Amino acid sequence: MTDSQSDRTEGYHLFLEPSGATAESLKASIAALAEEFGGPTFPPHVTLLSGIATEEEEVLIEKTEQLAALTVPFSLTLGEAGTEDAYFRALYLKVQESEALVLFHAHASELFSMQDASTFMPHLSLLYGNYPEERKRAALAALLVPEGSFSIDRISLYRTEGTVADWQKVADLSLGTY
Repeated sequence: MTDSQSDRTEGYHLFLEPSGATAESLKASIAALAEEFGGPTFPPHVTLLSGIATEEEEVLIEKTEQLAALTVPFSLTLGEAGTEDAYFRALYLKVQESEALVLFHAHASELFSMQDASTFMPHLSLLYGNYPEERKRAALAALLVPEGSFSIDRISLYRTEGTVADWQKVADLSLGTY
C-alpha cells in the first residue's frame, strides 16, 4: 500500500484508460503539468482497484480476463477538479459515479477478494507529487482539461511495484469479449 506522501506503490492496479481524442488531450495535460512541476508522467486512467496483493501474475491476468468478460463498454463523465495533500491525488478530475462503474468496481473487489479499506472515489489524476496547495490551485486555474463523457472499452492490469517509472502494463483487455 501507499501512504499519502509516498511516491511508491506495491502490488498491482486495475486501470480504466480512455482512448481517442480524450486520451490525447489528457496525456498532453499530464505531460504539461509534469514538466511544470518536475513530476512524473503516467497514462491517463481511472483506478478501478489498487493495491492488489502480489500473487502469480498469470492468476491475476486470468482474473482480469474474467472481469473484462463481466461487462460491456460504458461511458464515464469527468466532473470537477480537485486537489489533495496526497502524492497520487495532487491534482485530479472527479469521475461521476455511474451504475456501470459502481457495479464494475464491486465485481472487481469480489473477484480479487479485496475489501476496500477506503471509500471508492473514482477520479482521473492529472499530477502526482507533493506540492504546495497554492501552486496546484494556480496550475489548475490555467489548465484546459476535456469535459464531458468518454467511452471505456478496455481494462488494464499494471504491475505497480516501486515508483511510477517502474510501473508495467501486463494485460490490456477489451471489455465484454471473453
